[in-house]
Amino acid sequence: MELNAVRDQINRVLISRTFANKPQLRKLLDVLCQNMGSQSALSHDQVIKELWPDEIRTKRSTDVATEINRLRRALEAYYETEGKDDPFAITLPNRSAQSTEKRWIVATPRKQGGNDSPDTRQNLRLSPRTIAVAITFCLLVALAIVLIRITTKHSRPWSGRLEGTTLEILDKDNKLLWSKSFPEGFWADYYSKGVTQRLVFEDLQQDSHANVLFLYHPASNPRSHSTTLICYSDSGQELWRWSLGRALPELEGSPPTFRILNLAVLRPKGDQPPRLVVSGYHDPSYPHQIAILDSDGRLLSEYWHSGHLDHLTLADLDGDGRQEIVATGISNGYRQGTLIVLDPDRMVGASIEQARPEVQLHGMGTGQEKIRLLFPRSDLNKALYVYNGGEESTIDHGRVRVSVRECFLMESCVIWYEFDKDFHLVSAMADDQFRSAHTQFYINSKDVHPFSKEEEAEFQKVRCLVGCQSQYAVERNP
Repeated sequence: MELNAVRDQINRVLISRTFANKPQLRKLLDVLCQNMGSQSALSHDQVIKELWPDEIRTKRSTDVATEINRLRRALEAYYETEGKDDPFAITLPNRSAQSTEKRWIVATPRKQGGNDSPDTRQNLRLSPRTIAVAITFCLLVALAIVLIRITTKHSRPWSGRLEGTTLEILDKDNKLLWSKSFPEGFWADYYSKGVTQRLVFEDLQQDSHANVLFLYHPASNPRSHSTTLICYSDSGQELWRWSLGRALPELEGSPPTFRILNLAVLRPKGDQPPRLVVSGYHDPSYPHQIAILDSDGRLLSEYWHSGHLDHLTLADLDGDGRQEIVATGISNGYRQGTLIVLDPDRMVGASIEQARPEVQLHGMGTGQEKIRLLFPRSDLNKALYVYNGGEESTIDHGRVRVSVRECFLMESCVIWYEFDKDFHLVSAMADDQFRSAHTQFYINSKDVHPFSKEEEAEFQKVRCLVGCQSQYAVERNP
């Protein structure tokens, strides 16, 4: 069969009604055509790269076999109907049954009327010149496909919104890219500040395609479910799912329902892809987990804390190019606000709770914190609440600023703390709203007294459990 016959036959198949709605099979047929001259060298990995360029890490040879079978059935359907009078047939032999050359595709002459002649069912043997011309043609087709891909504008996921029970992903121009339905709905409390805080767009595979990371918590019996982290490709294909937490003896049989509070992305190291930091706590108990996942959603390491670490920040504290994890919240073991710094590369174990061994988490080893601080409680906090709590931290130009909430009915009833990069205390200052709340409370109290300098001096006593050379963070190295 000459080149023109090969070209005409492939075109006839590609433009047929049978293949009109089968773009993936047309692409596969084109890939096999391009490699007719060196079929034994064509690997499953090459086919995967051509068919699923955005999903190379998730596809296997079994997926290729499935597509080959689909193409084989489509070709059979074509030749039984609109192609029954074609002079030549494109077939896909069983490669496992071939003892020598592993051919993906062959072309055989057919008898007019669609009845194959026994004498002509032998594999077509093309001359070297014909093969060379055919390869050149296929390469030109491949080049055209590549140029179309390059010149076609790719819409990148940019934002999202919740519409009823549907998650919609939009591009930069606010146009809908794709959507996902969640029959159990979305828990309103979890999305009270909007879906933006529950979505992250990140190129996890470093291939210029943004993954969509979505934290999903159902509305149906929300306290009986854990939050699920779902990773989608930029085209909306679900790649993997992961849930925080697990059953622990300390839960005493309570279901391991964990709520994810924070999701952050660690910068890539060298040629390694980015890693994910996922943080959340058991609802309604105290175990809190911070987990490191790889880009495929596999757990790499974890740290456990007795309490709630509601706020998490990533920052390069010491300027070495590596990010640390700064988490703030509450220590149940000491009933105080806390700040913890973790090294993502050495993050293991559970916090040690010497003050209250009854809340110690067992079987995980000693927690490897770089820094662990406890913030002193004001007399106002002691009078009204069980604990104070560390709020979100900000890191800028080697300074770490943290607010610690002392009363929970006012937004800014806080003490402001500032540390240098080594967590030596620089300053501790009461916010005006704290001072006002203090005055109002003690005016109507038997223990009437103004907020004194002695009380404010107590805020200097930030206790350091790990990472300091002294009991308090206020003291500097000589």
